[in-house]
Amino acid sequence: ELAGPADLVEQLRAAAADEPVQVEERRCPEGRAFGRGCKVAMRFGELVDRIEGGETRLYLTTQELPLLSGGGEALLAPPLSALREKLPLRPRLAGSLCPQSLNLWYGRTDLREGTTSGLHHDHHDNLYCLLRGRKRLRLYAPSDAPRMRTHGRVRRVHPNGRINYAGDPTAADGRTAHDVLRWRLRRA
Repeated sequence: ELAGPADLVEQLRAAAADEPVQVEERRCPEGRAFGRGCKVAMRFGELVDRIEGGETRLYLTTQELPLLSGGGEALLAPPLSALREKLPLRPRLAGSLCPQSLNLWYGRTDLREGTTSGLHHDHHDNLYCLLRGRKRLRLYAPSDAPRMRTHGRVRRVHPNGRINYAGDPTAADGRTAHDVLRWRLRRA
């Protein structure tokens, strides 16, 4: 079991210091924000040393999940995979739901007002656990999507909240028409 936030960082450093990770870096000359594709490869231990040392230009986001021998994706990617035995892979809060993946976002800011992520929606449910600091989340119902300034025209909001955009239709579970056709052909 992990004792707390500092414990998680230290245990990850000890277990995964040599793991390679892709890190977003706010280093672009035009001052682009995170999420704009400026990524660098480094070892996780170096990232921890730099962030804990006060570095504010680095940010660890979702890492590519390793593929399993059966073709699916693993539940955890480095560096979290190094603590697989100590993490609650099925948090009690999730009830009977099974996580599709577990991710770690890790960074630091020196701005008093903090940083912000642009308005977006995820296609998966999320449990958000802040380990230290503050974060303000603004949540909107999927039914608000037609009245918001989205990138693309909202075509439909499924009863489960899945948002479809014109030219990119999906089923409520996210499958495209091509996915459904392939599945039907395999079953025939």
